[in-house]
Amino acid sequence: MSAWTSPGSSARPAPASTVHGGRRIRTFSANPDAAVLTALVGLVTYGAVRPVVHSVYSLMDIAAAHQAFVHGGGLGKHVLTVSR
Repeated sequence: MSAWTSPGSSARPAPASTVHGGRRIRTFSANPDAAVLTALVGLVTYGAVRPVVHSVYSLMDIAAAHQAFVHGGGLGKHVLTVSR
C-alpha cells in the first residue's frame, strides 16, 4: 500500500513522464483521501515537509517566469504569485 492511499482504496498514484525540449519532466497524479491530506498538512505545519522554491515571480513578470522554466537548471519550483 502506498503512503498516498488508504486501506481498501483502489486509487494509486499515476506516474507520468514527458520530454519538454531537452528535459524530462516527471509528474504524478493521485486522489488521496481526507485523512492523508490532513496528515500532510500536519507535516507541512511542523516543518517536516518543506517545498523547495527556486524563484518567485509576480503575475506581471510572467514572461520572465516562463523563460526561467524553459531555461531550467534550478533546484526547486518556480512560483507565480497572483494578487488583487
